[in-house]
Amino acid sequence: MGMSSFIVFKQGESKSANSLLSTIKNICIKENLFFDSDDEKYDIEGVLKYTRIYISDKPFKEDYSRTISFSLYDEPYDFQIVNFDWDNMQNEYFKAIVSDDFDENEDLLFQFLFALLNEISDAKVWIEEDWFYTLEDLERIKDSYNNSWCYTDPKDV
Repeated sequence: MGMSSFIVFKQGESKSANSLLSTIKNICIKENLFFDSDDEKYDIEGVLKYTRIYISDKPFKEDYSRTISFSLYDEPYDFQIVNFDWDNMQNEYFKAIVSDDFDENEDLLFQFLFALLNEISDAKVWIEEDWFYTLEDLERIKDSYNNSWCYTDPKDV
């Protein structure tokens, strides 16, 4: 399908890229996921502004198709602010973590996002539709999990 996922925070309320990276590494350990990163960019003060991360539930060399890659950004970062016409709150959001296409890996994406939102409950997940997923939504979805979870409005679960 070629869809991406976005972990968003209200503008000005996101966690630092370094904090997110540390949290993600810990999640991968707890969830028995494989982790790698590269392409780190720092500002002139040495603050991590961007990195590319990779997660998988299989060793990378064994099955590349089970890898989801993400871009991780530190706020502020150009072109990472978004607002949504359908959001009744009319907030602006910072896209802190952006996945590449996750097609055929919806289960791995769910595992990762569920663990991430359990650690950072004020984050929301947006998957290119007119809704967000919150931790509460993911908890409901987990109870009756199916691989099309990310294509369904959480109100319908």
